[in-house]
Amino acid sequence: MATMLKTPGVYIEEISKFPPSVAQVETAIPAFVGYTEKALEKGKSLTNKPTRITSMLDYETLFGFAKAETSIAVSINDSEVNGALQRDIVVSQPSTPSPFLMYYALQMYFANGGGPCYIVSVNNYDADGTDIVDFTALADGLELLKKEDEPTLLVFPDAKALNEVDFYSLYQNALLQCNDLQDRFTIIDTHTSDDVEDNSETLRNRISLGKDYLKYGAAYYPYLDTILDYRYTETSVDITHVSDDSQALADELQATEDALESITTFQSDSLDLITAYNNANTALQAMTAGDALTNKNSVIDPLQDIVDALTEVVSQAAIAVSAGNDAATAADEDLPTATAATNAATALNEATTTPAEAFPTLITTLEGHITSITDAANGTDTKNAAAAAVADAGTTTTAMQPIIDLIDPTLLDAINAAQAVDTNGALDGLTLDQVEAVDNAAYNAIKTAINAMPITLPPSSTVAGIYARVDSDRGVWKAPANVGVNYVMKPVLKVTHDQQKDLNVHTTGKSINAIRSFTGKGILVWGARTLAGNDNEWRYVPVRRFFNMVEESVEKATEQFVFEPNDANTWVKVRAMIENFLTLQWRAGALAGAKPKEAFYVRVGLGETMTAEDILNGVMNIEIGMAAVRPAEFIVLKFSHKMQES
Repeated sequence: MATMLKTPGVYIEEISKFPPSVAQVETAIPAFVGYTEKALEKGKSLTNKPTRITSMLDYETLFGFAKAETSIAVSINDSEVNGALQRDIVVSQPSTPSPFLMYYALQMYFANGGGPCYIVSVNNYDADGTDIVDFTALADGLELLKKEDEPTLLVFPDAKALNEVDFYSLYQNALLQCNDLQDRFTIIDTHTSDDVEDNSETLRNRISLGKDYLKYGAAYYPYLDTILDYRYTETSVDITHVSDDSQALADELQATEDALESITTFQSDSLDLITAYNNANTALQAMTAGDALTNKNSVIDPLQDIVDALTEVVSQAAIAVSAGNDAATAADEDLPTATAATNAATALNEATTTPAEAFPTLITTLEGHITSITDAANGTDTKNAAAAAVADAGTTTTAMQPIIDLIDPTLLDAINAAQAVDTNGALDGLTLDQVEAVDNAAYNAIKTAINAMPITLPPSSTVAGIYARVDSDRGVWKAPANVGVNYVMKPVLKVTHDQQKDLNVHTTGKSINAIRSFTGKGILVWGARTLAGNDNEWRYVPVRRFFNMVEESVEKATEQFVFEPNDANTWVKVRAMIENFLTLQWRAGALAGAKPKEAFYVRVGLGETMTAEDILNGVMNIEIGMAAVRPAEFIVLKFSHKMQES
């Protein structure tokens, strides 16, 4: 309005010639909906309050850390290789892993280029006394985001703990919200990641919305093995320790027991052997010379049995002594058992040095008689000498009783203890916190092994970070594909070239983007399609997200013209403002065309986008057309022969 001129003088008026500008909105502000360790800021609860953070430090300050695992088990196996101890430490994945993955998801998000984001903590871990991820709680958290304007991506790190129906229902709710608000996009996981065909089919069957909703989401597959470290309590890590030394002790004590059992068996059986010989010898004495010669083996065989039995006694006595000494050597981790084994071996050795001297002499004598009988079976003197020797055998076998009687009773205790002695090492049965005081080197080795164990996570949070990184480096119009993934060891499944055919292009149109490992290139996101894969307009993720950005940016910039005169002056300003913004996008490479007019158009005006009735109704119609660049998804190299020309 012109200034009222009443007082003489010079007046200044500033005339606005330039149109206002469009400020580009943020394109990669994800909202993570899930469970946290806490939700407090200066004593005030943040539960079910979308909260903006910019770093992991912010998250840890307000929402805490990961839930500690309580079911990690460690197995230690000691063995001797070339005279040196070799220790193998095997750590198993938690048998009952925590379902709460929010903390790890945020680590992956920031590690892959993420920036500011929103956290919706729907509850604390174990708030109701159980490790349960509740569908209603997550759905309510999603509903809260309707009131937040800034988030542009939706992620649900804890959703995989839901059952299959609830899992995909949650993502359908997210797609409904995206379509309703038209300013956000959903990154979707599969419920499981164990079979390419089954997992992809399940997703396509469970997400049953139309293409108007599917264009606001993209699915990624498979899950990823990450280098993140589990949070755990040392008191809950159980140790199983197996040692070759303990096994040697048990083996040697068992050998001692077997030897003594053999000696005891001969002592009880010796009388039967002697009786058999005497009966055969009596019968032989009554025979004629010819019959005695014919039946000589009836005496030789039982006599040979006695010789064999006596030889076995001597052998087993030596084994018992040796095994007892070996048991004492092997028992260095068990002092009481070692002492018992040493005492027993000493007693056994003393018992066999004097009484058992008769055994070799007797064996030699009996073997001589066998030879004599064989040479002259009808010789009465020879037969009588053999009978006398057998009688000596009956007397000599009584020398075995002192062997058993003189053995230190502690050997029997040691043998009994061997039944209880298993292959456990010194760390068996301890928890990790107890190992630190016993064996610090083992403690550090175990912690290293636990930290080396991969944490398997759905890819959505990682992909959210990649979206943010690509948007920052190139722009929202660049496809977030053919880019490396950070903090990932490998995908849990190797998706092949042929398997990706059906993932990427499917008759249902529901494309699933693969994350693949390539030799020499590492792990790459290898797909950039929305779930509306059959829609030529909204097939690609960057196209959908670029339109989201332009729509919201222009919407916010145009709000200043609400209630402005709906005339040519306003139309010129609006058109110039939008054209300037789109020209900047064209220069950045977001729009295809050799000239701006080939890349986009902006139309507004009476007879062009509005009728007189529209103006009377207070309506200003603005039409914006954009030739958004699309990714070169399939590069085909065509080769042919050329005729020689010179």
